[in-house]
Amino acid sequence: MARSAPDSKPCSKCKAEEASLKLRHAPTCRKCYILYVETKVAKRLGHLHRDTRTSSLPEPRRYVAGLSFGPSSSAMVCLLDEQTRIQAGRKASSPFEVLAVHVDTDLDAPREEGARDTPAQRLLARYRGAFPRVEFLCMPLSKVLQVRTVDWSTLPGLGDAGQPPAERLRSMFARLPSVTAKTDVLRMLIRHLLLHIAMERSYAALLLGHSTTALAALTLAEVANGRGFSVPWQINDGRYTLCTYDSDGAAPTAQTEYPIHYPMREVFGGEISTYISLVPALTELGLRGQGGKEEARRDAVVSHKDTSIEEVMARYFDSVEDSFSGIVANVVRTTGKLDRVRGDTLCGLCGVTLDQQGDDRWAGDIGLDPDERDGQGVHRPGKLCYGCKRSVHG
Repeated sequence: MARSAPDSKPCSKCKAEEASLKLRHAPTCRKCYILYVETKVAKRLGHLHRDTRTSSLPEPRRYVAGLSFGPSSSAMVCLLDEQTRIQAGRKASSPFEVLAVHVDTDLDAPREEGARDTPAQRLLARYRGAFPRVEFLCMPLSKVLQVRTVDWSTLPGLGDAGQPPAERLRSMFARLPSVTAKTDVLRMLIRHLLLHIAMERSYAALLLGHSTTALAALTLAEVANGRGFSVPWQINDGRYTLCTYDSDGAAPTAQTEYPIHYPMREVFGGEISTYISLVPALTELGLRGQGGKEEARRDAVVSHKDTSIEEVMARYFDSVEDSFSGIVANVVRTTGKLDRVRGDTLCGLCGVTLDQQGDDRWAGDIGLDPDERDGQGVHRPGKLCYGCKRSVHG
């Protein structure tokens, strides 16, 4: 999407500086390139502020941002730090606060409860130094077992509640049937934990750093995983419905809605890569800038038994966004036009409305799972959508 301009030309935007880059086929200077990305994100934050303005939550505007340490989420935190600085200088604007949360998914390293000297904590300390206006938090994945928006009875191998949480999760992941299933379930658990933190601490919304390219990849991955019904819920901005379960994690007790937004949704992955190469605060963190994605593609294994569907889709869209940027963007725009169908019964894992007829069509000749028949062999609706059944049971 962005690359060095082959010939010396004036910037197509400011007309004053010499263009050293190309932005969507137009020669662009460094300053205008950075301004373009910042403006795209600022507009999305404007939509977010309007969507949450009627919230009963008090000022200041407070948001939780998911941080994976990847290029897109790191760039989002950088841009949120800059927006916090801008808002602080405007007397007419309400204060703007951001809590960036990294979920540490390392379940193998032995550590004491609350240990601070972990690789994730050390890296997070560098982010604190780079972005002083953002608050940072590192949360171990094991804390997800305290979340009440998951029907834990649907997941295998969690064992005795008296066992260490990390051990219970390791046992559960070991029983999942494939790498794709592990990646799928892990993504959903991280999402649930981030939502739990945001709601528990009374923040106004959850921000996720997916680019246009990443959202297009997630769209096709969800369809390939048999969860196409969930695409409008998983990809679009807006309020996401959550079901709360009782202390045993099995019986639903209430439903609530919470806003999820993607501030980077109008920026391509390649543009984020170039933006990183232009911003010292990001390059000093060791993130790959311009050229990094191309190197990653050359090093990537095209076909491997340990490659998940999500990774295959991500590699595919990374490789085609330069030549077919319009098609990549259209995948996300088309998804934005799909309706969110609401219902009373939600999937116990992904949280999307159960579509019984759609699930039966997806199952086809595979038939019903054994746990969906009672003692007389009569079908009873399950607790999981078709896609989650395949991830959990294979």
